Amino acid sequence: MVTEPLDRSVISYMHHQLVILDEETDAASAVKLMHDKKAETIIVKNKKDEYVGIITDSDILDKIVMKGEDSDQVSLKSIMSSPIITISARANARQALELMRLNVIKRIPVTDNIHILGIVTQEGLAHAIRTSVLEKTFRPYRVVIREHYKPIWGNLGFILQFAGLLFIGPAMLAIAMGELESAAGIFLCITFMFVTGFVLNAYGEKTPMNLRQASVLMVSSFILLSFFGSIPYMYVNPFYKNIDPFSLVVKSFFESASGFTTTGLSEIMHPEDLPKSFDFYRSFTQWIGGLSFVYLIMAFFYPEKKLAHMKSMIGGVALRLKQLLLTIAVIFTIYTVLLTTLLYLFGYESTIYNLSLIFSAITGGGFVPSSTALNIQDTAQMFILMSAMIISALPFAFHYAIFSKEMHTTKMRPEIYTFLAITAISIVVFYFLIASTDFSSKPMFAMFQVISASTNTGFQFIEMSVLSDEGKILLIIIMLIGGTAFSMAGGIKVGRILQIVQKITKKRFIADDSTKSISGVSSRYNNQAHNKYESKSEKIKEEKTFREALLIIALFIVVSFATAIILWVVEQKGFLNSLFESVSALTTTGITTGITSPTMSNISQISLIFNMIAGRFEIIAIVYFFLEISKRKH
Repeated sequence: MVTEPLDRSVISYMHHQLVILDEETDAASAVKLMHDKKAETIIVKNKKDEYVGIITDSDILDKIVMKGEDSDQVSLKSIMSSPIITISARANARQALELMRLNVIKRIPVTDNIHILGIVTQEGLAHAIRTSVLEKTFRPYRVVIREHYKPIWGNLGFILQFAGLLFIGPAMLAIAMGELESAAGIFLCITFMFVTGFVLNAYGEKTPMNLRQASVLMVSSFILLSFFGSIPYMYVNPFYKNIDPFSLVVKSFFESASGFTTTGLSEIMHPEDLPKSFDFYRSFTQWIGGLSFVYLIMAFFYPEKKLAHMKSMIGGVALRLKQLLLTIAVIFTIYTVLLTTLLYLFGYESTIYNLSLIFSAITGGGFVPSSTALNIQDTAQMFILMSAMIISALPFAFHYAIFSKEMHTTKMRPEIYTFLAITAISIVVFYFLIASTDFSSKPMFAMFQVISASTNTGFQFIEMSVLSDEGKILLIIIMLIGGTAFSMAGGIKVGRILQIVQKITKKRFIADDSTKSISGVSSRYNNQAHNKYESKSEKIKEEKTFREALLIIALFIVVSFATAIILWVVEQKGFLNSLFESVSALTTTGITTGITSPTMSNISQISLIFNMIAGRFEIIAIVYFFLEISKRKH
């Protein structure tokens, strides 16, 4: 129970800035002692050791200074106020104020009936009570900040500092290559990340979070990463000369967000004109955004019970933290080295060029190191890149299972087979849709372009605006479907579609991960009543997952059309082209119909930035944010 300020004991408000002196002491000596001990009050005692009076600064001024008396000749007995009025240590502040009012005084010594313990002043009480009232008023807000925002700040600070460490690599590469402008921009980015991370850590707390907090953290981390990641773009300015400051900020943020979200939409028409280290930096942002942060944040910060539900909502099989770290740190590094080496063996001698291209492919990013990076006549390059794109769209758990004996690919196969079947059928359909167009190597073009769209990578040879409407609609559909659950692909995900089909047809296509361990061993129960309870619980969870999957699909469609309308009105390039661009951003694909260009308006850029960041989390973070708010209201 919180005590009212006026009902608290006077001991809570008293201070000890006093000196106790004999009544025969001269005023000059007393003033010197007051100054030495920084005291404000003199308590006077007689020869019997009894408290007989009190002297304040005003007594000294009125009775000595103003009268021109010699302080050496004036005793304390002659200027003290007597008798001394005291208050018991058991009294409260209300009683002290009342006593001061009745006696027209501004301070009272506090006593235990034997000794003077301290002094309570009217000014001190007023200040303490004001502070207490303010504390009481703002306590709820401080509780809200401590419980709801400090965990976000603390964990966000850690993420920014960790990202800053990772960017030291590209910065050092820029220095080694003598590209100092690029190095300076990246080091500025690192500095701002470290400083902001330090400030957030100082005011935050790295404590466990609920789903709403984790959702805010994930979205905030990508917004801040994209913002700080835009600093090198602003410093180097790869766009055009005499660009106005606001456009430079928006374009830089657009490019940075496109990298971190692995979208790949870009307004830089000739990336080969950039410093090579800067080109590498752009691809490296895709590596960080695609591999590390989303999944590591989920594993680190989501409560296990809530995460289990989110897993079922996403569909597919998720890895434990240790398995996830091994997949990211070891398995994908092996893939990257192997594919980069293959490009080198087939005639691409620039290691940085090869690494940048593989970073883009294996993370489903889509940035290219040069405008002529893709060569449809080079069959070896095409197959290497298509392999990397497919790797990016398959579940992390599938890659882990390939290299590990502790789990199998059985539970993931229906989803993987469905994804590959959708891709294969789309290749055939797309081939016939472009049969009347003048593309050389139509089979390779159809295969590469469909895989680029279905894996949400975003590599392309031509502007999609030249395609037929049927071709665009097909690519829109496969971009929206996306890859498999818990992969680097965006989109709605095949796992959710299978969950919906499973619910409607009452057939089980995918295993329910919520009742099985990661190794796929079913739980066994001997108690029949417990089994009935579990069955009922699973039905409720299945129904909830079904509704949420439908909600996410609906949100994908609504957001796609809403952004398309904005682009259609602002850019005036046709509604289908605008819808294509909107879906491409929301699914983090990056294929463009030509709307994304150096002349794109700031409004269009901001709209696509929103799509890219929302789509990076498949709108899950937004869904859980509002679901948690809805729960609180009800």
